[in-house]
Amino acid sequence: MNTFTKSALTVLATASIASVAVAAPGDSTYGNIAKAQAQINSLESQLSGEGVAVEMNADTNAAISPTEKAADLNKQVRSLQHQLDALKTQRSE
Repeated sequence: MNTFTKSALTVLATASIASVAVAAPGDSTYGNIAKAQAQINSLESQLSGEGVAVEMNADTNAAISPTEKAADLNKQVRSLQHQLDALKTQRSE
């Protein structure tokens, strides 16, 4: 390889590593978002399977910080879990 190609690859690799470091300021925040989204999907499936129409009003695509998005998603998880628990309690009576 010539010097130009080696230099270009080095710059490209450095930029790639730097962008990952900037894009992921804290694995826990992004991990919390992914976990909450998975919980929401699971709870929605469970509720739909029980014949409950699920309507989530929160706009999680809005331009908010990752921490705020995680908090909003966790709020949705609690709401859906409450609905599912109430349904199970009602059906067990």
